[in-house]
Amino acid sequence: MIEVEIRAKIDKFDDIKKKLEEIKANHQKSVHQIDKIFGHPMFLDSKNMIIEGGIVPRIRSVNNKCSLEFKEICRISGGIELKSELSDINLGLAFLNKLGFNEAFTIDKRRESYKYKNFIIDLDNVNKLGNFIEIEKIVNLPEEKEKAREECINLLALISPNSKIENKKYGDLMQELINKNPNPKI
Repeated sequence: MIEVEIRAKIDKFDDIKKKLEEIKANHQKSVHQIDKIFGHPMFLDSKNMIIEGGIVPRIRSVNNKCSLEFKEICRISGGIELKSELSDINLGLAFLNKLGFNEAFTIDKRRESYKYKNFIIDLDNVNKLGNFIEIEKIVNLPEEKEKAREECINLLALISPNSKIENKKYGDLMQELINKNPNPKI
């Protein structure tokens, strides 16, 4: 399974929620997700951005259920991902510190998820970054990715016609915000 997704920054959710209701998208769930993102000097460039092939750990809390995740940043193949439930957040913090990782920032996100045909549509309010819409489709073969991306773009145009696609992930946007103002409370 291959996830194909697009993301766009938006001002507010009201019109988008009306459009989702119009096209009969089904509300699936609401979640509060907090990601503590960690960095290691050997995987960061001079602007503290993760380098190609670097490893990014995070401690993710979704509605108070925690996991420890590691992701290899690989723009071409997607990289390796590992995930394990975490019984105690402090144990995860101690483990990452012992490996030389330092907490870089936190992404605090409230998400409303909808299902429409074979798409997942997420409306995200990300603390410090604003409101976003993400549209995702799962495909089975690499050669299906481009068509799925085009379908996601067409659905975005239907739901939020004036949106502009944001190619950066929330972590990259947060790091850029930190780089602009090195002493914010993030």
